[in-house]
Amino acid sequence: MRPSQILDKILELITAYKVAIAAKRKKAKKLKRVAICVGHSRIGDKGALSVGGVDEWRYNKKIADLLQNHLRHQGIQSVIFDDYPVESYNQAMDWLGQSVSKEKCDIAIELHFNSYSSTKAEGYEYLYYYASNNGRRLAECFRKSQSQTIKVQKDRGIKPIEGDGRGAGFLRSVPPPAVICEPFFGSSPKEWILMETKHSLLADVYARAIVDYFDGLQ
Repeated sequence: MRPSQILDKILELITAYKVAIAAKRKKAKKLKRVAICVGHSRIGDKGALSVGGVDEWRYNKKIADLLQNHLRHQGIQSVIFDDYPVESYNQAMDWLGQSVSKEKCDIAIELHFNSYSSTKAEGYEYLYYYASNNGRRLAECFRKSQSQTIKVQKDRGIKPIEGDGRGAGFLRSVPPPAVICEPFFGSSPKEWILMETKHSLLADVYARAIVDYFDGLQ
C-alpha cells in the first residue's frame, strides 16, 4: 500500500470516528418534555360553556390527547395533567406547579377557550407571564403558528399577564416558561361554527409552535 493510500485510509477512519461520536451525542441528547395542562381540571370546575353546549374541559381534553400524539411523532415527550385533585384555584395551582416540577418539564401550556358576555368578541390570544422572556417567545410561537394556519380569525396578539392578572396563578406557579392558550371565543356563534370540530387542526397548530420554540433554542 502506497503512503498516499495509507493516509487516505487514516483520514477515512478519522471521519468515521467523528461521525460515530456525533451520532452517539445526538442519541444521548435529552429529549424535550412538555406539560400539557387541561384548563379547569380541578374538582367541580369544567370552565366556560360554548354556545354549542360543550365545556372547556371536554373540548380541550381531546386536543391534549391529540397534541401528545403529534409531539411524540416529533420526538418530544409530554405529560398530560387533566385531573387536579383539589377544589380551590390556589390549591390547584400549587399542586400543578409541584407536579410539573417533578416531571422536569421544559415548558408548560394550559388549554382553554375564551368566553365573553358579548357574542361579537372573537379571535385568538396567548398569555404569558410579563417577567418571562422565554414565556413571551413561546407565546409568540403559538400566535405565529395560528396566524399562519387559520387566517380568517382575528389576531388579538400575545398578552403579558402581571401578578394579579387573568391566569397569573398558572403562569407563576409552574417553573418552566408557560403559556395559556385561548384560540377562539366559545361564546361566539361564528367562531364556534369554525372551531367546533377542529381539535386535530388546533393540536397541529400547537405542535408546530412547540417545535418552533425548541428549534429556536438550538
